[in-house]
Amino acid sequence: MMNDAWKNGMSAEEARAAMEKDPDLLWELPAEDEPAEEAPVEAAPVDETPRVPIQEELRRVDKMYGEALGYAHEFIDDIKNGKPFDFNEAAPLVNDFIDSVFRNESAAAAISKLKAFDEYTYTHCINVSILAVILGKRLGYSRDRLELLGIAGLFHDAGKAVIPNNILNKPDKLTDEEMNIMRTHPLRGYQILKDQPGIPMEVLRGCLEHHEKHDGSGYPRGLKGDEISDFSRLLTVVDVYDALTSRRVYKDPMPPGQVLAMMYKWRVTDFHPNIVEEFIKSLGVYPVGSFVRLSSGKHAVVVDHNPVDPLHPSVRVVYDSRMHQIPMVTVNLADEGDKVKITDVINPDEYKVDVYRLIQ
Repeated sequence: MMNDAWKNGMSAEEARAAMEKDPDLLWELPAEDEPAEEAPVEAAPVDETPRVPIQEELRRVDKMYGEALGYAHEFIDDIKNGKPFDFNEAAPLVNDFIDSVFRNESAAAAISKLKAFDEYTYTHCINVSILAVILGKRLGYSRDRLELLGIAGLFHDAGKAVIPNNILNKPDKLTDEEMNIMRTHPLRGYQILKDQPGIPMEVLRGCLEHHEKHDGSGYPRGLKGDEISDFSRLLTVVDVYDALTSRRVYKDPMPPGQVLAMMYKWRVTDFHPNIVEEFIKSLGVYPVGSFVRLSSGKHAVVVDHNPVDPLHPSVRVVYDSRMHQIPMVTVNLADEGDKVKITDVINPDEYKVDVYRLIQ
């Protein structure tokens, strides 16, 4: 049973002290000064699945996402109600994510950002799982490692299920006391998950460490550099990206391209070296679904990224300079040279543009 410190919230320093006093709080966790084990990066891709058009994969991933949402409701609600759940049931779902990512990684990434969902508590874990698989694929992870990484993403925020709703869904800024309570969720999640029979250490550490930062300023243990596990480093990146690009009770979503630019600025302090750069390469400088203004003055939506030339993706031109709809035409900006290029990333909500409809 959790002690009163959990109810009152605790700082990172207090969390350290609590762990020292309570031997049951952490279980078989590597010492803070023990370097995290690096997963080998493979030179070859883990699959040779032919890439399918995004419109074709969107139909598949739409159904898959609905099934994932149902599963998220089940396990999160079970945690809230103190009921047992089996983390192994997530494996088939995560393998569906992996298959989709290898058919067309942009489809799964796009639907998580563009289709209207109003259940952040449930969608966030799905999005983090999918985005982690996309980044893991970019880094050359084996199929088995991708499955484990996807499961870690799905359960990384398990502790938020026991955070009071008046804090979790508060529309205003949290007080210091409320923020301290919110910051207990990695430890709470760890304590919940460690009771799962046979749960891998990588999943436990992903839950516990996904708010640690490369420079040691994160929580709950203030780990830095190689003290943070490799899964946790990936989850930290995709967790931040999804949080900032999602609609919350207290904020509107930010455009993906703008968020990636912000994360690039934070790459030295918050994230492991080169991981943000690899994440940007996996999604594109302008992720699929980005609403952009072109040098011609027309407005377009990005429908495919270009790994070879990330500044020149394929776009679907949909509005003129005055935001009047025009006959849609798809243009590969790489074929246009300097004649047409992206000049600005726009928040589609400002113009009430349904980007998901435009990319189908």
